[in-house]
Amino acid sequence: MRPSNQSQSNRWVIAQRWSHVQFLSFRCDFEVIRDQLPSGLDLDLFDGSAWLSIVPFYMSHIRFPVTPALPFISLWELNLRTYVSYRGRPGVVFLTLDTDSRLGQWIATRVFHLPYRVRKMRGEVRGGRYSFAAPDSFSMKSEVGPPIAADALDRWLVERYHLYTTDGESLYRGDVAHEPWRLRQVDHLCCEDRLSPQFGFDPAKDLRARYAEPIDVRFKPFVKLPKIE
Repeated sequence: MRPSNQSQSNRWVIAQRWSHVQFLSFRCDFEVIRDQLPSGLDLDLFDGSAWLSIVPFYMSHIRFPVTPALPFISLWELNLRTYVSYRGRPGVVFLTLDTDSRLGQWIATRVFHLPYRVRKMRGEVRGGRYSFAAPDSFSMKSEVGPPIAADALDRWLVERYHLYTTDGESLYRGDVAHEPWRLRQVDHLCCEDRLSPQFGFDPAKDLRARYAEPIDVRFKPFVKLPKIE
């Protein structure tokens, strides 16, 4: 298990397995993103460009330190995220995390201050064919291709071990520990993006698409960050 950067604690508060992850990333308007960031965060750029990623995936094997995996909590998720840093520490911030589980939404918003919404969605991966649909939001079909070696942009987009969020007053950092992502090519991608416009962006285009193998993750306790004056 890869440790979170600069974290000395081995404590964790929740473990999960992420499967059928699609990273669908695209350049977007710097000003639109910057205006939506919580105070204290800086927008992270790659070669001078701001990026968004649409990420559908399936979450399962959810457990807490004192429990086995909870069989009654497994869910599809869809998130829209961008890339930020806090005092030079890179991470992500979510504009939304959509789920089809009311219980998952309740835990995430009450315990972790994450901007979850309950939305209908369905997904399936069968015989290498991937399909996902969230009505009035985002839909896609693709085929899972062969393994690929991650390049510099891939690593910048996916190897993020911190997330930042806010409760409206304070800023928090969550550290996540997992092995490096194993990526695959995405072939024959077809998608319709009505999610990005909900947050003031043009629909996604010129997508950089990667499929990721399943990965087990652990979240460490969220840390309240000092305000930057």
